[in-house]
Amino acid sequence: MTTDENSSTMTVLTLMHILGYAGLIPFVVPVWLMINGFWFGSGLQSAALFGFYAPYVFIAYSAVILSFMTGTLWASWQVADSQSIDKPIVLMSNLLALSAWCALLLIYVAPIMTIFAVTLLMLGFVSLLWAERRVNPLAKQYWRMRLSLTSLVTLLHLVVVILMLMEL
Repeated sequence: MTTDENSSTMTVLTLMHILGYAGLIPFVVPVWLMINGFWFGSGLQSAALFGFYAPYVFIAYSAVILSFMTGTLWASWQVADSQSIDKPIVLMSNLLALSAWCALLLIYVAPIMTIFAVTLLMLGFVSLLWAERRVNPLAKQYWRMRLSLTSLVTLLHLVVVILMLMEL
């Protein structure tokens, strides 16, 4: 790898770190509003962001990010170490994107399904991390970032599920 390629790779990794951690903000803000509404307001019903119900904002952003991230699997079959996983990986990318879409639809079925929607999204992020690791040995720096971000996103999803269950 030449110095220019190495420098370019570091610049892209730095940008990915900045965007990755900045991408946590739209997860954190609705969760903070939900916690605030739960402890100091009249429950989750009082948690709103620009007039939108905070749990729905959280779910919508989560679904968009999960769908975006599953795009990484779509082309991963080309770099997979084993041809035995290329078809399952392409199928999994579609399954995860469709599960994110289903999570968006579930919030219209019944209030209790909102808890299931958040759980489905959380499991989608964990599954995506597992699949990415399985398909392609990731650079150490990128893997640490992905593991850290997925852990934080999973924790935020768990907080939302717990708040919703406490609200029942």
